[in-house]
Amino acid sequence: MRHKSWSTRPATLGMSLAAALVLYAVESAFPSPLPFLRVGLANIVTLLLILTMGVREAVLVTGLRVVVASLILGTFLGPGFLVAIVGGLSSAVAMGAAARMALPPLGVVGVSLIGAAAHNLAQVSAVGWLYVGVGPALRLIPAALFLAAAAGLATGLVARFVLEKLPPRAA
Repeated sequence: MRHKSWSTRPATLGMSLAAALVLYAVESAFPSPLPFLRVGLANIVTLLLILTMGVREAVLVTGLRVVVASLILGTFLGPGFLVAIVGGLSSAVAMGAAARMALPPLGVVGVSLIGAAAHNLAQVSAVGWLYVGVGPALRLIPAALFLAAAAGLATGLVARFVLEKLPPRAA
């Protein structure tokens, strides 16, 4: 059910952005064997926004999260920023399309898996374009999809749990 009240919309989007930034910061605090190897906890917020408010709101918050995080980290408009924005926005759009076209049979976890796959494939494409070329990037796809499956499952299960705990909204 879509979030209908326009009076609470700015506050909800602001809190969602804050939550996404906190999840990103928490995840970034833990060491990672590879720079791109992350679960993508902030994508939980993206998925929740798609399911409760809409795709536009999710894309807006995702874009703002990447911009604000890159400004804090000093990577704004650098290669890392480009890889992050391509992955984040691709994921949000793919999850939005999946939720709109196939949510009842697919479920929240299925939508999350599609978003994670889109995120990783978009990032591999960006890495190929920016750093290594098409051939080496193509060799990363099996590992990227394996990691996407694990990340999408984890974030989808958390999002489903949160949705079950949210109070029902009036239409």
